[in-house]
Amino acid sequence: MNSPRIVLFAALLAVAPNAFADSATLTISGRVLPGTCTLDAPAITLDPVNANDLTQGDNLLKAGVLNFTGCVGVAKAVLTFDGTAADGDAARWKNTASADAADGVSIALLAGTTGSTYLKRGDTGIDVPVSGTTASYALRAGYYLPVLGGLTAGAVQADIVVTADYE
Repeated sequence: MNSPRIVLFAALLAVAPNAFADSATLTISGRVLPGTCTLDAPAITLDPVNANDLTQGDNLLKAGVLNFTGCVGVAKAVLTFDGTAADGDAARWKNTASADAADGVSIALLAGTTGSTYLKRGDTGIDVPVSGTTASYALRAGYYLPVLGGLTAGAVQADIVVTADYE
């Protein structure tokens, strides 16, 4: 009685295809990009000044610094500056204080601890070499009086966006 079942089972095994082995190569690719740093731009608070003590040009320059920390895989940072240029003076920054703003005064931002190189809107390609895991970029900021007269007392502020691209 079981013999027809066995014959059927044997016939099914005979027509079943043999299992084949196959292989493929898995390719994995990528690219290591330059690393990054953490950029810290501490606020520069200018000392208060009496309006009658300001002279034409830069006044009361105060040191500041951009700090780069935690740099990994970075040889240099390339800086770009953006914000609102002073009216009629692309080399300085507009006073954009939102309340009680002084009129007739703008802000000067200069590169380094000495010298007369202004950092202005649209400046790009400013290289900051990275040593190990840190770097810094010195700068100075101060009041700028374009002309004598026409000055009113009040708050002075500029928000300058510094972008760092890492290489």
